[in-house]
Amino acid sequence: MRRILIIASGGGHSGFARAIAQYLPFKADFVVPTGDTFTLEMVKPYAERVYYVVKGREPGEPLMKLFFAIPEAVEESFKIPRYDVVVATGSNHSVFPSAVQRIKGAEVYVVESQDRFTRPGKAVKLISTFSEHVFLHWEEQRRLYGRKGLVVGPIVEKPKYQARDEGYLLVTTGSMGFMRLYKALAALGLDDVVVQTGRVDPSEVQKLNPKWRVFQFDPDIERWISGASAVITHQGKTAMESVVMYGKPTIIVYNRDWRSATTIEDARTYAEVLGAEFLDDPLTWGSTLELKRALDEMRRPKRFEIGTPKLVDEILK
Repeated sequence: MRRILIIASGGGHSGFARAIAQYLPFKADFVVPTGDTFTLEMVKPYAERVYYVVKGREPGEPLMKLFFAIPEAVEESFKIPRYDVVVATGSNHSVFPSAVQRIKGAEVYVVESQDRFTRPGKAVKLISTFSEHVFLHWEEQRRLYGRKGLVVGPIVEKPKYQARDEGYLLVTTGSMGFMRLYKALAALGLDDVVVQTGRVDPSEVQKLNPKWRVFQFDPDIERWISGASAVITHQGKTAMESVVMYGKPTIIVYNRDWRSATTIEDARTYAEVLGAEFLDDPLTWGSTLELKRALDEMRRPKRFEIGTPKLVDEILK
């Protein structure tokens, strides 16, 4: 049996890690960011062993923070024993554990983000120089990596629930949250709304509409996706989960605070590939009528075959 190490690097990257683990026929070992309890809770049911490596920086944080974290990240990475196969899921956190494993002789694979079309992610591009393959979700991404890119299909988890319609609108905007979007939605006067706030204080969001159901994190966010009438999210992985796993009408609202993440051109293409509606950041709107129009024009998205089993076949063979 091949010894497999999966690097779960936080946010949507941890979602990729858990998806891969769900399709493996045995438990893998994981690397998670130090102090990231959300990622730890996500991967714990699928983990034989967990290692911790410091994450240099989050989206929007200064680059200098990454430089200061490098010595510690390298030291912690060398403490991890050699594995046969390593799957990195992107972000600066994946770079040092995967590079050290390659030095030790492991096969390294890396997953590109689902929303990269015009240019590759910086961390993934770096890891691709010493990886076997870069796993891609869409044919439209193939040109980013040439022969090294391997299109397997959308990398998502096994659906846990049957899709159903419980009448609420789900708003989930990743680990960073998106207060501008919450305020714009509140201005429309919609009451049957569920909001996952991320790092935004849930009590501040609750003040916008006391009838909303509000929470900071839920490791089982899939439960809320599966029961929603529709989903509003940012340019992250949840849009793909909403469409691919549960066929939900979806709106992607671009968050300009994620400067180190995808471009607006990539996000727009991402929406087109999924068959979702697209809106720029609320900063650019003339009024909340932009959001109302998108809600009125939502349609059933495209259908896709889940690509995670193909990825797992590749790393096991």
